Amino acid sequence: MIRLHEVTKVYQMGDTEVRALDGVDLHIKPHEFVAIIGPSGSGKSTLMNIIGCLDVPTSGQYWIDGVEISKMSDNDLADIRNQKLGFIFQQYNLLPKLSAIENVELPLIYKGIGISERSKLAKEALRRVGLAEKIYNKPSELSGGQQQRVSIARALSSHPQLILADEPTGALDSKSGIEIMQMLHDLHEEGNTIIIITHDLNIAKQAERIVTIRDGKIVGDMDNRDDMAGAENVKSSDIGDNENLKSVDTEAGN
Repeated sequence: MIRLHEVTKVYQMGDTEVRALDGVDLHIKPHEFVAIIGPSGSGKSTLMNIIGCLDVPTSGQYWIDGVEISKMSDNDLADIRNQKLGFIFQQYNLLPKLSAIENVELPLIYKGIGISERSKLAKEALRRVGLAEKIYNKPSELSGGQQQRVSIARALSSHPQLILADEPTGALDSKSGIEIMQMLHDLHEEGNTIIIITHDLNIAKQAERIVTIRDGKIVGDMDNRDDMAGAENVKSSDIGDNENLKSVDTEAGN
């Protein structure tokens, strides 16, 4: 589904050249559940932006479903995002003046879907995340966990091939974080491809595969399915307990 070959991203900061990504090779197959983990400044956000067609590499090649997108125009990248990708952000990125259903309908408007059909799709997506009774509430009338559910519904509404979740539990309390992770597990079991970007090792450990990035390079790629099989169900885990959190930033300092 996704293949990156020798992908490099270079930023010019005055006289200094910053290599945010440095020769990244990565292959993600359909229906995988992958966590990309790294400390602050590791390049994981830059990698997410390229995978999510929000940016293009300075050099190297990137394919989605066999189509190379490395040199696509902004309009072509927007079409790929609308047709194939769904995004879940740490800060939800909901428009405050719009209701839940109106926020969920936004990507469907960009896809040119008619009023009746997009209302039907948005209501179904909100029902799937347990917000059937909150469709006309604005973000200010929802808890953080409920706002993230709206964000997930928005990602699901257009039936994307790939869901990209950027620190999806980072702004949530422990209980809401556990619920959101369970929702992502459920979506994966339904056949969705999920990529989580995180600095939290306990979140990463819930994925089938853990890709570690540091200094713009992939430094680890581990099959985590055996560990997942022996772990407790996420609903009863302590991933959100601050006393038990362990991040790559902490490990990097050891």
